[in-house]
Amino acid sequence: MPDPTSTLTHLLAHHRDFEDFRALMQETSAGRFGAIWWGVWQQYVAPVLPPTGLVIDLGCGPGGLFAPLRKVMPEVRIVGVEVQPAMLRAARELAIEVGATIVEADLNGALPLPDNVADVVTAVHVLHELPFPVPLLREALRVLRPGGAFLLFDWVRQPLRQYTNGAVLTPDLLQHFREHCLFTADDLAYLCDDVGFRVLEVIGRRNNQYAMLACVKPAAA
Repeated sequence: MPDPTSTLTHLLAHHRDFEDFRALMQETSAGRFGAIWWGVWQQYVAPVLPPTGLVIDLGCGPGGLFAPLRKVMPEVRIVGVEVQPAMLRAARELAIEVGATIVEADLNGALPLPDNVADVVTAVHVLHELPFPVPLLREALRVLRPGGAFLLFDWVRQPLRQYTNGAVLTPDLLQHFREHCLFTADDLAYLCDDVGFRVLEVIGRRNNQYAMLACVKPAAA
């Protein structure tokens, strides 16, 4: 019987055909990691990331961040964490090309990574996939070194009319709306603050359909 607390169980119910979703994530990665992303990166991440530092991408999917990050930081160490098999296959193939490391792990629990090891942790379009996202944020804080940067990028609450954008409302679309639009940008900031991050800035994206949060792990954390 499937474990109802497993992120993979939740993902299977939410997306079903993961080969299609994997392809969609690959096709749309350029939009996620475009000029605004790298502008935020330059402001908040670059100052704390050494040339050979460590970046951990939680819920890396098919590895959309890997190649553009390698282009910006040729010597940086990259670790992607993922659990879904279709995403893992694509991420592992890409990791060979760019020299990244893949860790198979469920973000719903403890990660097989040491404390205070990363200079930067990212979580891009993954927090909404978790029925309870607090463990992900706690683990992001744990593996990040004091003074390190955390970038969170995810869906935020918006009106149903804006979310559907003229599409026919179906039970599946409404379920996606419930998951994508559960939290406001302020809610995400509260969650990050509550686990111990210091939120530096919240940036709205694409008519405030999404938000990017730039956070830091305090030196005393």
